[in-house]
Amino acid sequence: MGAEVYDEKSVIRNVIVSSQHLDKRCTDSIEDIVSDICGLQYDPNPTIHLNHYMMLWNRKKDFSVGDLDTAAYKEFKITEAFAFKRNMFFVPTDEFAVYRAALKDVVRWGSSDESWLAAASGPEDLAAEEELRKGLKNQPGMTTNQIWECLHLSDEWHAYVKARRAGDLGFELPIFRAFYRLKRKTDLVTCGRNPGTFKEPLYILKENIGIKEWPNSGMDKNRARSIIIEKLIASFGVTYPVHISHITGIPTAEVKPFFSALEQEGKIAPVKVGKKSYYIHWSKTYLLDRCAEGDSEEVRLISPMDILVRDQTWLKTFFDYSYTFEYFKKKGMKWPLSILVGNRFVGYFDCKMEWRTKRFLIKEKNIFDSAFRDHKGIGLALQDLAAFHGAEDIVEII
Repeated sequence: MGAEVYDEKSVIRNVIVSSQHLDKRCTDSIEDIVSDICGLQYDPNPTIHLNHYMMLWNRKKDFSVGDLDTAAYKEFKITEAFAFKRNMFFVPTDEFAVYRAALKDVVRWGSSDESWLAAASGPEDLAAEEELRKGLKNQPGMTTNQIWECLHLSDEWHAYVKARRAGDLGFELPIFRAFYRLKRKTDLVTCGRNPGTFKEPLYILKENIGIKEWPNSGMDKNRARSIIIEKLIASFGVTYPVHISHITGIPTAEVKPFFSALEQEGKIAPVKVGKKSYYIHWSKTYLLDRCAEGDSEEVRLISPMDILVRDQTWLKTFFDYSYTFEYFKKKGMKWPLSILVGNRFVGYFDCKMEWRTKRFLIKEKNIFDSAFRDHKGIGLALQDLAAFHGAEDIVEII
């Protein structure tokens, strides 16, 4: 099948924005939205509401922080799990095992989940894991410190933490390794987070919340990768293998065969933008005609950790937009919220929420497309964002 040619990137951008639930806020369930966009990356930066809340605020109608917390920590319809590039994500509970099977071999920071678990799986480690399971059986959700208090290992844990901070890696009990093993496998589930800046997690055995086995447990890695790669293609609408590799951490050479197989099965099709070929998911092809009619002009303020903007090359390819920010800068750190108007990025805000004073601060406003400097929708979106934070005042300190 020959690739259709679209010289106008605007049509492709509309397909992408629609596929990402950013053309209009929807009324779908949180778990359905999270499934459609292939997860929400958890990020602890407290400059404004955390990334996962921002991602849903941009996509779900009348969204509140409590909606996600309920879905994740009370209903367990989504769960925190190590996913793309071994980062923490919220994924649908019934898809967790698929993500795990697809991504367990992804290497980052010198190891993969599989190799890390294999390195701590001797008889002593397995015995410690069983000991930890017994100690936590029927226990409620607890913080890390509460777990060791419950198991009468507080002194040993504090000594271990102190040694690690001093660079001494020699002191580590097998039961502590077992704790990290259970977390990494999500046998130990995050069932809540305490109030405060960094939202300390509460952990509980999955069996204690009624999960004996994750749905789809035991799935073959290749089958799981086929599912996840197809889901990602559909979530972006239009993409290519290198982009999927950058998002997932799966090497491009291992991604390409899945694109070939999906094309043969008729699940994706080539589409040319100018002289270059990309791929569109079959479920999004109808959007090529619908989206040619024009974009929505809706305004979204996109977090820098949003999956839409996580790969700068892909972003530049289709949106002619890129940005940089220094995540680990301790003073004066920017947290740029990219301004998406319809299908165009027109600038960014650097914002900060002062929770104590209930002031929403605008530290920088950079609208580089002059046609949008007085756009009423941008101002209204900023007001909505401040209201989402419970702010009483919006203060520009530019």
